[in-house]
Amino acid sequence: MGSVWVVRDLRDQQTYAGKLLRQSDSASLVRFMREQATRIDHRHVVTPLSWAGEDDRVLFTMPLVRGGSVATLLGDHGALPAMWVRELLVQLLDALDAVHAAGVVHRDVKPANLLLHATGADRPHLLLTDFGISARLDDPRLTHASQVIGSPGYMAPEQLAGADPAVAQDVYGVGMVGLEMLTGVRPPHTRDAVETAVGAQPSLRPLVDLLLDAVQHESTARPASAARLREQLVALDLSATPGPVEPVVVLDQLEELAPPATRVRPRRTRPEEDVVEEDDPAGRTTTTPAQGPSDDRRGLVAVLLLVVAAACLLGAAWLVLA
Repeated sequence: MGSVWVVRDLRDQQTYAGKLLRQSDSASLVRFMREQATRIDHRHVVTPLSWAGEDDRVLFTMPLVRGGSVATLLGDHGALPAMWVRELLVQLLDALDAVHAAGVVHRDVKPANLLLHATGADRPHLLLTDFGISARLDDPRLTHASQVIGSPGYMAPEQLAGADPAVAQDVYGVGMVGLEMLTGVRPPHTRDAVETAVGAQPSLRPLVDLLLDAVQHESTARPASAARLREQLVALDLSATPGPVEPVVVLDQLEELAPPATRVRPRRTRPEEDVVEEDDPAGRTTTTPAQGPSDDRRGLVAVLLLVVAAACLLGAAWLVLA
């Protein structure tokens, strides 16, 4: 429903992430405004900073997170070690616990919506983002029962059936994300890859069983809350699970940003036209007509005015003397 850009605030010269609305129908606009209005103060939640609207375009800004997402990490490393999976899931469940406490259900928990700070080989830092299809438990729904909004493979069965938002749907998404991180295989083939992973590494069985509980078909069979699933994860003994074959590194995914385009001093080309050169963001140099007269013409006009003023003064002095 939107595109995300790296933007620079000309007031403080800092860079941010800017999300621009792609569609202008009323339902998309309401979802967009709900996302920017979801401001949950938590170290593992991306909170919108400000917003602006002009005609049919709406933009809001967020902190810029440079390490990509869990989807990027899986693309770089494949299946992740059990310790990394638990650490990332614990941080995600911390975020969801705060989200649910605010009366909001995220409804789109997936690797691409789990951003990472560029921490290198140090302890990862996850941030939950994209509340575009989130819903408050007491808000009116924007879709009919026959319309399903979400990401295939990560939606709970009752969400696919058009059920009202519930905490159990986010718990299901956490379970699917955890299984994908353990296997490196995306839905719908994640479950098939789980038994292969456990067969190769039997020490993964306790973690896999807990995550399979989180993706039970019946919502009542899942852990009752994000906090409960977090407690069960922390209690697991994963000391026997194998470590990474190579270090897992969260790299900076953004190139150094170019400085703002600067305007250079006008230079004259022809008597009838001046131009100004200006660098655009793509690195090209554009030439546009300058506004107003050139420096040379302004100087000539000033000299002529001085001559006229001097002549007037001399004429006045002659009249006085006469």
